[in-house]
Amino acid sequence: MVGDAGDQSATPAAVERQNALLEQHLSAGTTVFLDSTNVEDHVRASLVQQARRHGRPVVALRFLPHLDTCRARNRARPANRRVPDDVLAWQHARTREATPQALLAEGFTAAHDVAINLP
Repeated sequence: MVGDAGDQSATPAAVERQNALLEQHLSAGTTVFLDSTNVEDHVRASLVQQARRHGRPVVALRFLPHLDTCRARNRARPANRRVPDDVLAWQHARTREATPQALLAEGFTAAHDVAINLP
């Protein structure tokens, strides 16, 4: 449905637009903060490569609340915005695997875990 925040069919177009804006800002030499989940290493690799083409540093911030917290927050979302539990668990596992050391090995300039104290 058009305008439905839970409609994932817009994702490819949104990613294309994100990457075009990222390229525009990197080309202009401006600092860019990209807020995106990016649990898949090939997606991160493309973003790192894009920044490196412009000689820019790439810093990753990893937020990793406990899976139970993610599930509770997901249940509190409107039905059309909920992530299927198997997808949520997969994303959480992939994020756990993307340790700061692994992210550095992928080409990030720096990678940090952000301490969060959530119930």
